[in-house]
Amino acid sequence: MIDFNGAISWASDGVEAKCALLLGNGFSMAYDSSRFSYGALATLAEDRDLLPPLALKVMKASGNSDFESLMRKLKSTVDTLTALDDVAHADTINELNANVVAVREALAGSIAGLHPERPFEIEETAYRRVRQFLDRFRTIYTVSYDLLLYWALMQTFDDAVTDRRSDDGFRDSRIDGDETVLWNIYNPYAQTVHYLHGALHLYRGSDGLRKITYIRTHAALIDQVRSQLESGRYPLYVAEGESAEKLQRINGSAYLSRSLRSLTGRGNGLLVFGHSLDANDDHIFEAVIRSKITRIAVSLHGDPDSEGNRAIQRRTADLVIRRQHVNPRNPLEYAFFDASSVPLW
Repeated sequence: MIDFNGAISWASDGVEAKCALLLGNGFSMAYDSSRFSYGALATLAEDRDLLPPLALKVMKASGNSDFESLMRKLKSTVDTLTALDDVAHADTINELNANVVAVREALAGSIAGLHPERPFEIEETAYRRVRQFLDRFRTIYTVSYDLLLYWALMQTFDDAVTDRRSDDGFRDSRIDGDETVLWNIYNPYAQTVHYLHGALHLYRGSDGLRKITYIRTHAALIDQVRSQLESGRYPLYVAEGESAEKLQRINGSAYLSRSLRSLTGRGNGLLVFGHSLDANDDHIFEAVIRSKITRIAVSLHGDPDSEGNRAIQRRTADLVIRRQHVNPRNPLEYAFFDASSVPLW
């Protein structure tokens, strides 16, 4: 297994500007697994009564604190009852569907509840390490909802020769008194940062997708997020249990669908850090399969022969087979690299 430097050199074929980055939840877990693990999120959700009794009972019975897994179980039960007799089981089906919605909302509430309070809680040396990693890539995709990536990209350093020019596609709305910025739906082509599943600081507005900011309100972003949640207003985020359901939700958002198409339109190399390539995100890797990406380097955390890492290796190899069926003239190569060789946080 190669290290990070070897991985980006191989994936980019020596031209780093050609290689894009896809971040999974492992990026946030590297900061603090006690905050961003599903176990921690589930514990907070239980302590704050964010989960309805039925969903909590199913979670405890399964022994799995993964919110998306819980939603899949609830939806599977709905499908079974509907097939058996949707009329006789109508009340239970309605209750289960309501629980799916509640679990989805509980995930956002839990992430906001455990999130670091302020950007300055993270030391500058940590931000520097993260930026040394991120700045190797011109284009970044992420599936995480939290603010860590946003905070890291917003940092400026006095001794920097040049500041990174990250573009998430949001612009001044030119509306007097507007405390947010508006996604530029008409010209998103300069965008280099894509939140594939949305994020805590993105909200739907009557005139398009908006991003809350600190500079216009002087209120901490996480405080604004929590205030929105308390008022029953939820951010744009994709947390459905199945990939097909996630894709359906993505297709309902111009921003999310544009970001996924951006990934489909890529060529050259892709480096994947902190993602398990699990089936519930298959829509993302279907985009990779349908793209012109020729090399993909995937991180492995810990023992390469562990059950989880073997699963990642199988799923990566499967991408190669699927590419052969879709576009045999553009084969996909893969490699694995040691996640610990990336110094973060």
